[in-house]
Amino acid sequence: MAARGVSLVLLLALIGLSQSLSASSVLSLQDQTKLRKIFQDASPFTDLETADYAVKGLKFFKSEIPTTQDLCKFVKEKVDINDIKSIYHASSVSKTLGNCNLALNDAEKKLNEAIVEGAKASTIFYAVSSLKNLGMKVDSNAVIKAIRAAASSEEDSVMSSVHSLNTAILLPKETDVGFIVDMVEDVVAQADEIDNTYLQFEGGLVPTAEVIAASYKLGEHLKKKPSIQEEQVIKFANYLLTRKHVQSVKDTFFLLRALNILSNNDFHVPVVVQLYGTPLISADNKIFKVRVTNVMDKALGKMSVTAVSATDSEGTTVLSNKEFKAGADDDFIVITSELGKGYYAAHSYDLDFMASKPSPGVYTVTVNVKPQKEDKRLIGTSGAQLKVKVVTKVTMGKVDLSLVDKEHSHTVKSLSTNYPNKFDKTIEADFHQKIVMKFAIKSEAGQLLTPHQAFVRLTNQKTKQEIFFVPEPDSSKMYKFDLDLGATAKDSFAYRSGKYDMDIVIGDAVIQNPFEWSACLLSLTFGEQPPKAKKEKQTMYSTKPQIDHQFRVPEKRPPQTVSTAFTVLVFVPLLIMFVVWFKIGANISNFGFSLSTIVFHIGLGAIFALYYYFWIKLDMFTTLKVLAVIGGITFLAANSLLSGIAARRAKR
Repeated sequence: MAARGVSLVLLLALIGLSQSLSASSVLSLQDQTKLRKIFQDASPFTDLETADYAVKGLKFFKSEIPTTQDLCKFVKEKVDINDIKSIYHASSVSKTLGNCNLALNDAEKKLNEAIVEGAKASTIFYAVSSLKNLGMKVDSNAVIKAIRAAASSEEDSVMSSVHSLNTAILLPKETDVGFIVDMVEDVVAQADEIDNTYLQFEGGLVPTAEVIAASYKLGEHLKKKPSIQEEQVIKFANYLLTRKHVQSVKDTFFLLRALNILSNNDFHVPVVVQLYGTPLISADNKIFKVRVTNVMDKALGKMSVTAVSATDSEGTTVLSNKEFKAGADDDFIVITSELGKGYYAAHSYDLDFMASKPSPGVYTVTVNVKPQKEDKRLIGTSGAQLKVKVVTKVTMGKVDLSLVDKEHSHTVKSLSTNYPNKFDKTIEADFHQKIVMKFAIKSEAGQLLTPHQAFVRLTNQKTKQEIFFVPEPDSSKMYKFDLDLGATAKDSFAYRSGKYDMDIVIGDAVIQNPFEWSACLLSLTFGEQPPKAKKEKQTMYSTKPQIDHQFRVPEKRPPQTVSTAFTVLVFVPLLIMFVVWFKIGANISNFGFSLSTIVFHIGLGAIFALYYYFWIKLDMFTTLKVLAVIGGITFLAANSLLSGIAARRAKR
């Protein structure tokens, strides 16, 4: 029972490991330099919103504010006292600059008047934020009432909740904002998941970045962890990092702020395990290096790093639970960039990957990290997956070549050489023989390999025509090239005798030294080309006779006596009908000589006549056109005739 319990625990642990998730990328220093340039290039500014985001972005990077224009004067000229959002951006720029006193007449009154029940959550946030930026008092009770009303009246939108969260951050800590804190869980539940790796909101970058920033800033303000699960945080971070190539000033600011908060807050800090250096492992480069950082590419302190497993494409594990060693002191990366000198990116961690003697191929390495100094904020510390490629140099060793007589199945000649030495004699063969060559591809460690590309190329020295053949490896990974000269004379060589250079071409993604080896010179004789083959060759590209399409010749009509007799037979039933009417005494007293009666019977007769002409002369389309006219008139006459008969019967 105890054993079963232990097995269950191990199984759950493995499942948990397989389902673990970690941040997959960072906003590197090079990326940050590009983002800073977006803020710098936005000057001179044309609107307050762009100026606000650009100035705050440059302040984050501790960069100088552009002097291409007097920003304080620009703000005072552009601000619209009747637009709350305009006041918000103007006051934000003024506060960021620090030396720009923004005096607005009746601003406090207008801003407080905007904080009323019935106002939108965005308007409330802009008004409260403007009051704080301008150093004015905020009525917390009025703000809470207005937000409650906005939350109940507005649609349950993401940005409405974000504005409410951002407003709560500006209020005193003792303010009861519990109902606003509860919005976090409801908002996060609206996120869309992609490939079980990313989380984002409808609307893309700005709503996603704002939810993250507002949730954690409010959490730090109230000293309360936001209701976001660790896995959700990592998925949000993964999405934000896919948007690091944004171009607009607004998107850049919100992306930068959200990632900066994820890199350093009191609750959740995603850990990123990155490859450091080349992902190619070989006998010359045995060390697999990684770095451990936050999403802003900054160090997180010293770590214990473990390679839980390394598996190839077929699922074979080559190592498990191997500890990385801390890199040498000079490997502690000190990056000097435009963002500032002495920026510590991370310590490197090294693992001798070749110690496990892996075969060449691509491996997925699962890495776990643990801080040497406990930090409960760190998340995504297990299950990071990195790709490495083990490459090797190859050689061929001994190569055997034989000429075999097909008819008697015996070897005519056997030769051998050691790569890269070429067979020193010209090998003569004719269409009665087969050329058989055997070779093996070996790695530096002596392992037999079957590379993705292995060809035998024959090149006619005179015409330079190249003919490729694919040798096949057997179960022991020994390649065999079997060329039946008689069977391939037509399709491959077109009976073209002469001298051919034979080369072996070897290549693969895991081979460091792909090569073309000139093996030998062949002198091939295919004999005379068969007459049929010659004719085919001559006419293959010659002009073909023109094909004139002909419709099938109509069959001959029967003799006139046959058709006349058939016509008479068709009318015999009509003659019999009149005879029978005469015998039994047909009653035609009810026949009225009204217009409708005459038209109906004439029309009916015309239809029969039309059928006759269709049979002997007219085509279908002409018949249908005439029938539409005659049939229409006949229908109207018949309707009038039947109505008259019904009326007469009703009077009786």
